[in-house]
Amino acid sequence: MAAPVGEKTRAALIWGGLAAAVAIAFVIAVAVLNATVYSAGGFVRGYVDALDAGDTTSALAFAGIQPTDTPGDALLTVSEKGLLGDVGIVSDSATAGGSHVVTTSFRDPAGRAHRTDFTVRPEGRFGGLFTRWTFATAPTASLDVTPLHDARFTANGVQIASENAGLATRYSVLAPAVVSLSHDSTYLTATPRTVVSASVGGVATASVTVAPRSTFTEKVRQDVSKYLRTSCVPQRVLLPAGCPFGQQVDDRLTSSPTWTMTTFPPVRLTATTTSGVWRVAEATGRAHLRVGAQSLYDGHDYTIDEDVAFTVGYVVSIGADNGLTIRPE
Repeated sequence: MAAPVGEKTRAALIWGGLAAAVAIAFVIAVAVLNATVYSAGGFVRGYVDALDAGDTTSALAFAGIQPTDTPGDALLTVSEKGLLGDVGIVSDSATAGGSHVVTTSFRDPAGRAHRTDFTVRPEGRFGGLFTRWTFATAPTASLDVTPLHDARFTANGVQIASENAGLATRYSVLAPAVVSLSHDSTYLTATPRTVVSASVGGVATASVTVAPRSTFTEKVRQDVSKYLRTSCVPQRVLLPAGCPFGQQVDDRLTSSPTWTMTTFPPVRLTATTTSGVWRVAEATGRAHLRVGAQSLYDGHDYTIDEDVAFTVGYVVSIGADNGLTIRPE
């Protein structure tokens, strides 16, 4: 039995209404996604979140940047995980040309507030529905780093070797950049300092002051003392070869000289202008000489039993294998 015409009409209206509702919901969903996830602000937020998560691969993909092997790109892949606090989108303003200026905010590890402006532009659509965005200006900044006394430093824990100690090297960084600079090696250290380069296209400068660890000073002191004790003291001569102390005696000797150490010279390391080379500041020590002698004038015998002061100065080189080479200056 055929359905009444009225029922057919109602069914068609219901199905038509459902289809219209689905279509309207779909259009609204696309509009909402384009205004949020796939908006200019959503694109920038995805980039900054990738930076904060330490996902430099995704951040570089957002930025459209492929790092090279040149020294200046060494910091582009350094993670900033957890260094951007309270990240937020402050504003998203459209320009007359269709681009958007998106302003983000964040706090550095010290709690200081910063803002970064990004300019992005639409670059077609994907899926035929959602706007594809790209950075109109590459989201990079520059960091000029001067490592003092050693060419090596760390950036957020990653070992970096600059070309020269004492000279600034310019590194490209993804903005906003929060970088903790330090030095950590067997014999050397540096107090960490955090530098922020928040502005796209901006330049921040920083230096890393490398200093000797106490273990470095102690190792040099031990090596110098060992050399004096084992290479110089055993020599039964007035002027031990290759040693900083000795004594001239004009009279005839009646016994072999014997040396002992009274005071070892203190060790204080200072930097030189050459990376990996340190100077032991000139210091005074005292050796003790005991030897029998006979006067050439009247022939009487006597004993020389006295301290002999001496000064030392050394240059210490740190090898690639962290071996130390100590030579007189």
